[in-house]
Amino acid sequence: MIKGTGVDIIEISRIKTAIEKDNKFIDRLFTKKEIEYCESKAKRAQHYAARFASKEAFFKALGTGWRNGMSWTDIKIENDKLGKPEITLTGETLAFFKKQKLKSIILSISHSKEYAVGFVIIE
Repeated sequence: MIKGTGVDIIEISRIKTAIEKDNKFIDRLFTKKEIEYCESKAKRAQHYAARFASKEAFFKALGTGWRNGMSWTDIKIENDKLGKPEITLTGETLAFFKKQKLKSIILSISHSKEYAVGFVIIE
């Protein structure tokens, strides 16, 4: 049963500008593995933007925003062996997810030259 949906779209140029202006931006929002993944890509801003949009979409689907100690880095977005993106939770966000008796997270990511989008379904 679907408990929540969330979608977010962002201009890749906004993320690129944030990365260039604030050298701590990446570390505040992304896990070490996410950073390693994005930095390995030729168009790294696209991949950071897609992960940013996905994290926003997750919190929209959850319906809470960043409350009670939940943080950007509690949400880890990685690809499985076939390249499918998946969300793994840690910290306060995981604790809240379990407390609400939520079962699974479905994620879809897409990006083009100018935009990145994340779409999340929580069951």
